[in-house]
Amino acid sequence: MTTLLFPGRHLLNTAYQENYLHNLVDRQLDTLSWWEGKAPASAEPLEQIVFAITSRNQANSRYNPIPFHVRAIGLDRLARRLKRSFGLRYRIIGIPHYAPTSRFAEHVLQEIEEQTEGNLVLTPENCVVLCSTEPVMALFQALGFSILSAELTDHTQPDTPIELLKKFVAVGEGWTADPELQSKLSKATFELWHDFPDVPRRILRLWRDPLLNDEGSLTDSRDYASYAYLMGNSEIITLKYQDIHQAIVPGKIVDEGCGDGALLVPIARDFPDSDLIGIEITGEFIARGLERQRAGEFGGTFVHFHQRNITQPIFEAGSIDTTICNSTVHELWSYGQQEQTVRDYFALKYDQTRKNGRLLIRDVVGPENKMQEVYLWLNDQDGRHDNIFAQFDNREALMAYLNGLSTYGRFLRFARDFLADMRKSGQRGPETAVQYHEETIEGQRYIVLTLKDAVEFMTKKDYTNNWDSEMNEEFAFWDFNEWKGALETAGFQIVENPNRPQAGSRAYVNPWIVKNRWEGKVKLYRMADGRLKEMTYPVTNIVLVGEK
Repeated sequence: MTTLLFPGRHLLNTAYQENYLHNLVDRQLDTLSWWEGKAPASAEPLEQIVFAITSRNQANSRYNPIPFHVRAIGLDRLARRLKRSFGLRYRIIGIPHYAPTSRFAEHVLQEIEEQTEGNLVLTPENCVVLCSTEPVMALFQALGFSILSAELTDHTQPDTPIELLKKFVAVGEGWTADPELQSKLSKATFELWHDFPDVPRRILRLWRDPLLNDEGSLTDSRDYASYAYLMGNSEIITLKYQDIHQAIVPGKIVDEGCGDGALLVPIARDFPDSDLIGIEITGEFIARGLERQRAGEFGGTFVHFHQRNITQPIFEAGSIDTTICNSTVHELWSYGQQEQTVRDYFALKYDQTRKNGRLLIRDVVGPENKMQEVYLWLNDQDGRHDNIFAQFDNREALMAYLNGLSTYGRFLRFARDFLADMRKSGQRGPETAVQYHEETIEGQRYIVLTLKDAVEFMTKKDYTNNWDSEMNEEFAFWDFNEWKGALETAGFQIVENPNRPQAGSRAYVNPWIVKNRWEGKVKLYRMADGRLKEMTYPVTNIVLVGEK
């Protein structure tokens, strides 16, 4: 049996591909010339096509916006036309997503063998590969496979699927009436998208989202596995939930910026009759949340995940009882247009909230008197501080080096790196660079800088596992009163509850951070009457309860 293997994400199929396959099969019925002179030594007539849909378990990004089941339906429609015309057999096999690897072609072949119970072993002697992606072609060629390169070597230079996808995005909602798309999309894809209108809508939403990068994330530099562990382990989630659970109004509860859904687990336990909606922009976290759901972590509570940009309208006006924003707003500030993005977001949340409903914010916070000059003592004996600005090719090496630096050394690195990428891209101005100088007083070295910049360092210095990502984020932009003022401007009433502090708005110092990250590492002083006076540690977090 001779097989044609057609690997790819198969987001769409082009009319060129459809015609190419039809002509290929048509030619091979009479002669072996269909191999275009690239036949394996024991070439036999083509008997089946194997469509290998790569990255089957990845979706929700610009370059992978369509879930596996929809891609499989589209290929089934395409292949059935060939079966009806020529009696050709076909298989559709999903290949899981792999990090970049030189063994990708081997993995595809192994997956096919495993998923067919060992009944389909593809080799250079019984299979030819149809592929026009040069790096993938090279991997199969290295294994000895003959390649049909389709679009790549066609003198007419037909559009590749990704090129046609970009043209679709440029045309937008009027795509069904566009003559070029009508002629270049395969009939199977055109009909599929027409029958499943949510598919083109999803593609357009993901491509138009200004916050989303090509891989379906906010940032290229974040290690989501370690980030999920640090933000979502049971101890941290218990703390976060204790901060807000007494203020939750049952009904329709939305966790905006839900990450991997960890906070929804205790909410589902305590509010089983409520409807829980997780909103997350990062495709990787959506996948992790769905895995929690598959594993039954939410019990019998209704939980649904949406990949959405929370700075855009999502819900109908007056439809949500509680919106939770846990460590979310500071990312809107950091990756959006700072204050304008946050104020617009609060206005959207007010609109979507029911009367007597609530917006619950738990986040980082800046100190009062942010711009006052302070003296920051840093431990310079708890590590090295040589070669501070060494460069590394991977996150693990950078993390290991940062962990070996003294607190003083890590500050010097922070002062150079903080918002540097944002300034380079034009998203921040030069005034955001950390300004400091050193003074020695009574034999002790101090860093002299604004309280805001000192707090930015103190609250970030231990995020070495995601250093490059954290350096793009601001924590200390508003103090507690500024946060409250912004929420009130949007229309919310601030809920204060002196008798039950856990049910109201408050700012506090996290004792775990003080004990594990600050004591023995950093101290703050201010100059008073010509002498240094030690300051209390600044607040680390706020809980804001806004009621409509």
